[in-house]
Amino acid sequence: MGRLGSWLLAGLGLVASAWALAQQQGADTTMPVVRISAPALGAGSARSSSVLEADVLARQPPGLDPFKQLARVPGMQTSSGDAITGSYSMRLTLRGLNKEQIGISVDGIPNGSTLSNGGAMPHRLLESANLDSIEVSPTAGDLGTPSNQALGGYIDFRTRDPALTRAVYGELSGGSVGYRRAFLRFDSGQSASGLSAYADISRSFQRTWPGQHSGRNLRWHADLRLLQDLGGGSSLRATLSYNRFADNDYEPVALRAISAPFYKATFEGDPGSDGLNDRWTGDPAQDQNHRGTHGINSRDILAHIDWTQRFGSGAQLVLKPYLHTQDGYGWFYVPYQQAPADGQAYSVVPPGGAPVASAQECFAGQYRRNADGSLQPLPRAEFPAGASAATLKALGCPAAAAFAMNPPTQWGARLATTRRSDYRIRRQGVLTEWSMALGEHQQLRVGAWYEHIDRSKSRNWYAVSDPLRNGDFDAARGPYSVTHDRRYLVNTVMAYAQDRLELFSRRLQLSAGATWQRSRESYASPVEFYGTRSLGAASGLLPKFSALYRADGGWELFASRARNFSAIPDSVFEGTAAISAKRGIQPETSVNSDAGLRWLRGAYGFGLTAYAIDYRDRISIQNGKPDADIFSRDATTTFSNQGGIRSRGLELSAQANWRQVELLLNYTVNRARYAEDTPAEGIRAGDPVLGARRRTGFAEITWKPRRAWRLSVNASYAGTAAGTYGEVPNTVIAGGPAAYPREYMPAYTLVGLALSYRPGGEWGGGCRRCELLLNADNLLNKRYLGGLGSELANSNPLTTGRYFLGSPRALFLTWRSSF
Repeated sequence: MGRLGSWLLAGLGLVASAWALAQQQGADTTMPVVRISAPALGAGSARSSSVLEADVLARQPPGLDPFKQLARVPGMQTSSGDAITGSYSMRLTLRGLNKEQIGISVDGIPNGSTLSNGGAMPHRLLESANLDSIEVSPTAGDLGTPSNQALGGYIDFRTRDPALTRAVYGELSGGSVGYRRAFLRFDSGQSASGLSAYADISRSFQRTWPGQHSGRNLRWHADLRLLQDLGGGSSLRATLSYNRFADNDYEPVALRAISAPFYKATFEGDPGSDGLNDRWTGDPAQDQNHRGTHGINSRDILAHIDWTQRFGSGAQLVLKPYLHTQDGYGWFYVPYQQAPADGQAYSVVPPGGAPVASAQECFAGQYRRNADGSLQPLPRAEFPAGASAATLKALGCPAAAAFAMNPPTQWGARLATTRRSDYRIRRQGVLTEWSMALGEHQQLRVGAWYEHIDRSKSRNWYAVSDPLRNGDFDAARGPYSVTHDRRYLVNTVMAYAQDRLELFSRRLQLSAGATWQRSRESYASPVEFYGTRSLGAASGLLPKFSALYRADGGWELFASRARNFSAIPDSVFEGTAAISAKRGIQPETSVNSDAGLRWLRGAYGFGLTAYAIDYRDRISIQNGKPDADIFSRDATTTFSNQGGIRSRGLELSAQANWRQVELLLNYTVNRARYAEDTPAEGIRAGDPVLGARRRTGFAEITWKPRRAWRLSVNASYAGTAAGTYGEVPNTVIAGGPAAYPREYMPAYTLVGLALSYRPGGEWGGGCRRCELLLNADNLLNKRYLGGLGSELANSNPLTTGRYFLGSPRALFLTWRSSF
């Protein structure tokens, strides 16, 4: 296990010794009864809602990706390639929809896209040690929540404000696969003028777990927050966050050997490997599978201001301007070189012209056999060459299958390229809302949101200096080829209004409102086409209604219905995309409904919710050449609105808190189905939605024998989920099966543990808040498929079943203290 493993064992021994001492001292009989957490069950909300509060979040391993904090929310499933983060392999589903169909915000500021490469996952915009609460609205967010993708729910991550007293807080963590993390925060305390602030910095490092751990995840993060109390409930808050990370992630795998020709590994063949290797061989065809040859680097800066101005006791104005910038790139190593046929690195398409064809070269000495049997040297092999690539799979050059090669002993020098996709984002926007009370039982809200996005991404090809040694290249020489240079401009405007009434001595709460949203996009890529393409979409009026009735005995009944809108994604512009619908591309919409009841009384509570989601006008890629790269200039890609998804389900939640024991349970039954036939993808109406678990559940029991001790054990269950579309005829692999049957991701149950000890003043008065925390994730070391790479799927049946391995057992030991 190494030094870290020895340290962890020593830490476990220390915890065990302290635990035994606590038992000898006897239970603390002065502990008060703890009432249940009403926000966790959504109490007081007129729609389905769950709030994870600071004390719950503090039990999780420090540095945990905020998405993974959501495992205890009913209907939510999260997973990634490792126990802490995993940006590319991070999967999230909620009531049958994925993370690209759920709205996300940090302190009310929209995060934009949740794509790992060219988007902004929430862990890049906040520090987990500063999380104060997470609010999840599975059906629809509160009126006015800003998002271009909230078709089925909304998640808002809220971070803490500066402390009123001066303090220094720190965390040190170590764990499995080389995990190391340090965090330090300084709170200034509140001055006589009402100004308070904090600044923090953290660094975390972890290696990838398969193989010999050649990959790594390195992250630096820093925050600065100023809060000025303006008196009378008014305040001015300014926040600046900086994040930089470098990540070698995990490769998708196939479920079984039937798909092996297109994958590096299969789950049934080896559930502990994703097929990537750790040793450099000098052969580019093999080294393209080296873990260090592909990953993501990114730097994010988020700045925002929250000005809240109160006018008397019944009116309030909120103004939130923000700016988010991102610079990064993803890279991948390939065993060939690809350049425009005209020999120029950057070839602009002229008016009325077509893009310059690209060509590949795998070997410096490549030949074509003439009719008389002689070999004619070729400078490059044109791609596509009009022939199957299967023959040359082992050689690592898909184009050369169309050519007769000279004997391997006469092959020339191997060529290799680092293909780097550079991306840049600049988002700036503002949110504002005016709310006022009309008497004691009515409140009006009106608000607006504006955002401008300037986003670019390019695919640049760099010649590797010496493939025999490593994948390094000379960036100063610039790329030898640029196959796309894309720029997107997006403007979004949203307006909303709501009227809320309270009747019958505030037993009945009624809300009626509506949202309107418009998005306009333009797209240019000089090496792919001439000019600029543009597209606009408006939502029309999106009504939202909700009702809450509070009955005697702690009972609540609620119901809500909301129509939601998702702007047309800019992916419809990419490549040589075409739109195959008489109406053109229409924005995706959904109608979300839920109804339920809650009961909360003292130490007990439960909730029951039924929901329905009708997701319409689903936009889908229809690739004209399934095994082509849709991001190259050679592909023909078509987009159209194809049917939708119908999701129906039932959620049950229960909590009980006693003096020494807490209990949490939730269970969800979800039926998510495609609503219409989409023959191009092999989908029939009624087929299960890819990656949507049929049943999920979570249970946790916490024991607190003394005030200083807490032990929590939990179990998370995920039922089966479809991994591929319905049975599809084999048109790709010669000699393969006649058809590919639907695959299902197996069900699994994971067990976790959290043990904490807070000595209080026993170890000296200087440590006001000290804690020793031990976390175990996947304690029983279950091997499982955590999620589906749905964004990697297209109409080819061999590329729908792309799965990510779930993380193995991981242990983490943390020391927290505040002075």
